[in-house]
Amino acid sequence: MSFVHYRVSTLGIQLEETLQELFREKVIDVDLLEVVRKEFDKAIIAVLKKTVKDKPVIKGKLKHYQNCDNVWIFYISNPEIRVSNYSLPIQINGSLKIVGCDSKLIANFHQKKGKKGKKIKVKRGKP
Repeated sequence: MSFVHYRVSTLGIQLEETLQELFREKVIDVDLLEVVRKEFDKAIIAVLKKTVKDKPVIKGKLKHYQNCDNVWIFYISNPEIRVSNYSLPIQINGSLKIVGCDSKLIANFHQKKGKKGKKIKVKRGKP
């Protein structure tokens, strides 16, 4: 399970390209590459928690939704997005995909990684 959907933002893409270039030039190794990615994940989460105050209202036709491991995905056709009561609505022709997850899951995801960025196998089942 991966919570890195914000890495496809402009900032995330630029960071990844820079890291890959530094890795190719052998300025950094794989371990440092993973540390930087992990710190980026933590920083994005902290900034979003601190700066995002408004809650958007989305109206449209819900085409499909799914929940897998507490990660929700919603597909909405022809949505209208309004950030606050005073803003003008944004109309999108086509579909919108929304991915949502609990921030506690993200924190747990990062804690379950072992040394050097290797994943630790976690047994699932009843506690």
